[in-house]
Amino acid sequence: MLSNKIFIGDNLSVMTSSTFEKYRNGIDFIYIDPPYNTKHRFAYNDANDLWSRDISLRLGSAKSLLTDEGVIFISIDDNELANLLSIGYRIFGKENYVGIFITKQAQRSNAKHINIVHEYVVCFAKNKKKLPKFYIQRIEDPFESDKLLQIIEKVNKEFQSSRKNAEVILKNAIDKYVRDTGNTWIKNYSNIDEHGRIFFAKDLSTPGKPSRLIINEIGLILDPLKSRGWSSKEKILNLHKQNRLCYRNGRPYAIEYLEEATNNVPSILDFYSRFGTNDLKKLGLDGVFDTPKPVELIKFLIRCSQHKDSIILDFYAGSGTTAQAVYEINKEDNRHHEYVLIQREEFINPNTEAFIRMQALGYEQPTVDQAMLLRINTYLEQNNMNKDYTVEKIEK
Repeated sequence: MLSNKIFIGDNLSVMTSSTFEKYRNGIDFIYIDPPYNTKHRFAYNDANDLWSRDISLRLGSAKSLLTDEGVIFISIDDNELANLLSIGYRIFGKENYVGIFITKQAQRSNAKHINIVHEYVVCFAKNKKKLPKFYIQRIEDPFESDKLLQIIEKVNKEFQSSRKNAEVILKNAIDKYVRDTGNTWIKNYSNIDEHGRIFFAKDLSTPGKPSRLIINEIGLILDPLKSRGWSSKEKILNLHKQNRLCYRNGRPYAIEYLEEATNNVPSILDFYSRFGTNDLKKLGLDGVFDTPKPVELIKFLIRCSQHKDSIILDFYAGSGTTAQAVYEINKEDNRHHEYVLIQREEFINPNTEAFIRMQALGYEQPTVDQAMLLRINTYLEQNNMNKDYTVEKIEK
């Protein structure tokens, strides 16, 4: 099924076209990395007054495309941050401002006063009151994933031969994790079930008046606690049906598995710009784009905000990073996100390495959209995936 869509043309023209009408109020997530502070003539004007006008028009169209729960993320630097915030407040409303992520950049040594080693990702909601909570599963968190996967793998491997040894390995692994990271949350995950899965036995008491709870359906009688009440009968029954109850001294606890543990989203992210360059090197396309955004950055933004299958839009598609991010999340998380990309037919500067590289690959007059499609196709080929997108060109 060809579910993904790529439009070639001016993004404002595409978004306001009759063809794009079907996406109105239907886009869940937007990420854009608009041109800013390039200090040379660009296909999209980035001189301050022209940039403000152009981005205002495009953000206005973007808002009309978002669902009520939709969200937009915009990469920007110091030069246009204040301007972008002002425009965002006007279009989305200050009450729908969600916040700013700070992304670290490579160290520089040519600053006269302050060495700028960061950029920003600004976030606005269509309706913040309806925007779902941001969180990320710790097992998907790029800063914790490897450590947690190692713990799970070691415990599962040992459990096949000895549960007792697996419990010792888990305790030692937890102690090491706490020493290395300073994070103590993992101490709760000190249990192993009959299948070798690590879990947290979560208390089922709640603030309230102590009282007896009788659940005849599962033959459970819980005497009053000293100073707290019990969770509802419905909650405990539901946990029982899901096989999510464990017992200690006759008292039930809810099972929460380590691979399902979630984390709040931090405001400072370690996604350096050079990671984007490395992403293209893996595809054999280094030099085609100057400053591609890291795939992991886009994956992080999607994962923390989209907890259901979503339609993902990038209307400054550039190198196609967003498409690769969607492919990787769908594969790694068993999701079914769809992407919609917009990129204009813009000639690549002949005085750049990208131009030379594209000509060497057989493109006589290489354009950005051609390079984007080359990246997507190369990724699909390397991962033995079939083409699953259609391309449509829309003129002004």
